[in-house]
Amino acid sequence: MSELQQWAEGRSNIIPSRDERQHQKAVSKLVRDTRLTGLRVDAEAALTGKIMERAVDIDNYRKQLANGDPVLDAVLTRIEVGFVAKVERIQHNFGSEFPL
Repeated sequence: MSELQQWAEGRSNIIPSRDERQHQKAVSKLVRDTRLTGLRVDAEAALTGKIMERAVDIDNYRKQLANGDPVLDAVLTRIEVGFVAKVERIQHNFGSEFPL
């Protein structure tokens, strides 16, 4: 048993004392909060990955459409930059703690 598990258990009697019940309640809350935080991290990583994949797709599509024309490339780049700005706002509003 790890030291962390021993701290979480903390039982000394068959009938737990008030302090032991409070401790167990706090441990349960910490475990739930930790799992939720992990889920949020995983969700944000998935969203970030999707945003990056779409940004690559759009960048490649812009290059294909422009076909070497610098004026058309400049116009399409502005549209692409608008997409990047929008998904940054979506990511930030999703709950990102990272500054834009």
